[in-house]
Formats: sequence, C-alpha cells, structure tokens
Amino acid sequence: MLFRSKLFFVPAALAMFAFGCSSDGTGDDDDDDDVAAEADAGNFPVEPPFDAPPMEWTWIDVPGSECMNDTPTGMGVNVNPTSSKLMIYLEGGGACFNAFTCTGVAHQNGFGSSDFDGIIRDGGSSGVFNRADGDNPFADWNMIFVPYCTGDIFSGSNPDGFGGRNQVGYDNMGFYTDLLVQEFPHVNHVVLTGSSAGGFGASYNYDRVATAFGTTKVTLLDDSGPALGDKYMTPCLQENVRDIWNLDATLPQDCTECFGEGGLSKITDYIATKWTDRNFGVITSTRDGVIRLFLGWGFPSCSNPTVPMPEADFAEGVAEMRDVLLAPYDNFSVYTIESGLHVWLLENPLGATEVSGVKLTDWIRGQLADESSWDDVIP
Repeated sequence: MLFRSKLFFVPAALAMFAFGCSSDGTGDDDDDDDVAAEADAGNFPVEPPFDAPPMEWTWIDVPGSECMNDTPTGMGVNVNPTSSKLMIYLEGGGACFNAFTCTGVAHQNGFGSSDFDGIIRDGGSSGVFNRADGDNPFADWNMIFVPYCTGDIFSGSNPDGFGGRNQVGYDNMGFYTDLLVQEFPHVNHVVLTGSSAGGFGASYNYDRVATAFGTTKVTLLDDSGPALGDKYMTPCLQENVRDIWNLDATLPQDCTECFGEGGLSKITDYIATKWTDRNFGVITSTRDGVIRLFLGWGFPSCSNPTVPMPEADFAEGVAEMRDVLLAPYDNFSVYTIESGLHVWLLENPLGATEVSGVKLTDWIRGQLADESSWDDVIP
C-alpha cells in the first residue's frame, strides 16, 4: 500500500474512495430500513445533511477551521440519508514538534476543496470508505473525512506553535463537531475513528465528541495511535508537545491526572472510567515503524533519544498497554498485529487483516454490536 511507504504520511492514497453501495454483510439493513421509514414519516429531514448529493463525496468549508499555514479548511462528507449511523474519520500524517518531524508532516501548505478533489480523482476504494465491500462494517454509514493540516494530532490550541505554525487542531475539531451534531440529529450510533495521528486525535477528542452528541452512543476506534505507558511515551516527550501545542488548554478539565507528569497517558483511563457504557478499540502493530520514529524522540530520554525506538522496546510497550494498563477496563480491547507496518483501516479489502483466526472486520463488528465476546486479539 502506498501509505506504508511514507515516513510520516497516511497518505494521499487515502484517496481511494468508492462510490458504489452494497449492504451485503454489513448487518445494518434492518436499521436502515427503519430509518428510511422514519424519514418518509417526516421525522427526519427530507434533505440530506449539508444538502449534499447522497452517496457522493462533497467538500464542505467549515468556518473557523484553519491549517498550520493560516489558510481555511473544512471536511469531506459522503451521506447516506437512509442510515442512522455516522463514521467520523480523522486523517493521519505525522506530528510537528521539532525541526525534523515538522519537515514530513502532512498538508503543510493547507488543505481545501482542490486538495480534496485531487484525492477523489485518484479513484478506487480504500478500507472503511469502500461502499462496494460487503465485508466493510461501515459500507452503508454516513461518512466524514476530516483532513489533518495542523500537525498536532488534533489536540492543539496554539496559533503560534512550533516555528510559528498555526497548530489549532483541537479548535478545528470543535467547529467540526458542532456542525456534525447540527447536521446529523437523527443518528443513533457514531464512530469516532482515525489512523496514526488521527487515531491519537480520536482518543484525545473522544470525551468532547461524546459529550456533544449527548445520549447518542459514540464508539472509539483508534487505528495505530497507541497510548503507551510512561516508560515508552516518556513524560519528557509529553511535556515537550504539551508546551508546543498548548495542551493545558485542551485536556479535559475534569481529568485531574491528565495535568500531572506523564498525564497524556492517563486519557485512556479517563475516558474508560467516565464512559463505562461505551466501547473503545485500539488497533496496533507490535513493531510499528512510524510510531517508533516519533516516540523515539523521548526514548529512553529526551536528552539521549533513540530514533526510531527499538522494535523490542516498542513491542514491550504494546504488551504493557494491552495486558496491564488497559486490562482493568472491560470496555477497552486491543487488536494486536505482529508486524512493523502502520495503519490498517485503509487496507483493501478491510477483511484481509486476520490475527489468530479473527478478521479485523469481525472484531470491529463485535465492537459495534457490543458483543460480550468482544475482547483483545493477540498474535
């Protein structure tokens, strides 16, 4: 896959969206029939959200949202007016917190409608966006694509970030979330997901998105954004990005432990205990070559970094996250893949990934359905 050859990008090959629709194998047909009946009865808006053409990708300018170069941005929408479900996908593309990492971060020159059109023109289909894949759990869902152009894993609120960059990804997420709540008042299930930086961003923004949607179920699916413990995602590295991105202004204010030393690793504990009736899933490789590059800047210390972090150390960190840090939470499960590759939700077909006899698509379906058997998958 093209995105796996990129050092910091979850690529321009995100780019492979499908425009066909198949409900075979998604398990959503009955629900969607009910939604259609409700719409016919006048209980839902007749016009699709955003007045966008159904089942086609459309660019939406979102007032207030900005990229690191101060240009306005927005998001892509692909609506299915007969669906009661909404997937919000946050794009990946590195993290900008020093001179080296900022050189490879995604969309440094902004991201607007022409950039989105370029992605669409690449054609094809990709992973969770493939409406023609009957094994894709999201094939019939409303789909949102949130571009990544702030370099701060959607967590920043600093208009004067590293090198003077406008790193306001968290502020942007507020504008996106408000608009989506307004445009999708009828949905009964939201999945907040993303890959790489987008995976980290989904976890970071989960509490505010879940709060904004009120009683609507919001599920987290984090692809390749593992929140490792302090030995691996070291407090000095956390403090570095906390200062650069102004995270004290964006962390959940009622998460007391989030503001202490190593506090960023406490976000998973916070959401798991606050939202006990919600499911949280993490997909990660044991030797992810991209995440090891970033975490290496603080490992074993910021004064003596090893870039990339050695494979064995990262694998130990993944095992600790799964078997120790997240083990107390029945609503958190990890799908672990023995690999050095990066990001899995854009794999085509999505069901091609299988670990210990469990396809990734089946594991995701188990999460979405709140199955009691939904659990960690270990190679």
